[in-house]
Amino acid sequence: MYHIINCVLKKFDLAIQEYEKTWEGNTFAKLYESRIKHVPRSGMHPAECVVFSKDRAFQLHALISSYLEKVDMPVPLHILYHTSTPAHQRAYDDVEKLFSNNSDIMFTKQDSDGSFRTNLLSLLQSVYSEKIFFLVDDVLFVEDVNMADFTQFDTDKFVPTLRMGLNLRRAYTVQQDMPLPEFLPNSIKNEDKITWQWDQGIYGWGYPASVDGHLFSTQEIATMVELIDFSAPNTLEDQLQKFRRFFLFRKGVAYKKSRIVNIPCNRVQTENRNLYGNIHQDYLLEQWEKGFQMDYRSVYGFNNISAHQEISFKCIKR
Repeated sequence: MYHIINCVLKKFDLAIQEYEKTWEGNTFAKLYESRIKHVPRSGMHPAECVVFSKDRAFQLHALISSYLEKVDMPVPLHILYHTSTPAHQRAYDDVEKLFSNNSDIMFTKQDSDGSFRTNLLSLLQSVYSEKIFFLVDDVLFVEDVNMADFTQFDTDKFVPTLRMGLNLRRAYTVQQDMPLPEFLPNSIKNEDKITWQWDQGIYGWGYPASVDGHLFSTQEIATMVELIDFSAPNTLEDQLQKFRRFFLFRKGVAYKKSRIVNIPCNRVQTENRNLYGNIHQDYLLEQWEKGFQMDYRSVYGFNNISAHQEISFKCIKR
């Protein structure tokens, strides 16, 4: 009996391996084809950014506000958002109106619960810049950053990131200490940045395919997105890990101090069981409806020890 079970399991394992080889082979071929057929994009900006948001107009407002205040030479923001109730939609309408005088902040509402992939693919096709990075709506910019400086690196050789820094010694998502990697002192001539090999890092230091402040080639990431199935930002990031090996042997480059921090005070998705705090998004919606906003400036300069960290903030009249 055990012999039969072992034979069945071995056949199953072989079938899985063959499938993975086939998928990887087809994927590599398509990525290679996208490179040799690459048509340079004619964007005016060195990069563009896609922000994912759901039921968090209060937090999105703080992110956009901190971006406009802390970023020199800002690049366009594409806000891809989804709402679950009319009240949340009204809050997004408020936020869009507040930034309506800035043509580089563009809002795209998700068509339906199941349209995230379709809407993202369409949005990526509209991006004119050669490089792209992603953010989520519970991020804040806490330090000054020059976008031309951040986007200067060759994405074939580097995966630059806004979220890593020497201050990060803890991995919030797994509740573990996170040792610093071995840094490469002569990799770049830039005293305010650090570089390392992604394949030598642990936790966040070894996680290059993130949708939380990492810079990529638009062409490469758009091709990868076309090759995977996902239904929300969390499953998008999960599926992007299939391409992890393509990024591991590139270098990470970051500022010595993190430029952004993710404040996970609530959870709006059901795709995974991520840790989060105790400030419900509906409570923040109520504060928004009462005319309050996040006192995001009080977080400026915060010395976070993790890329995700529960940080107290106040609500102030807007």
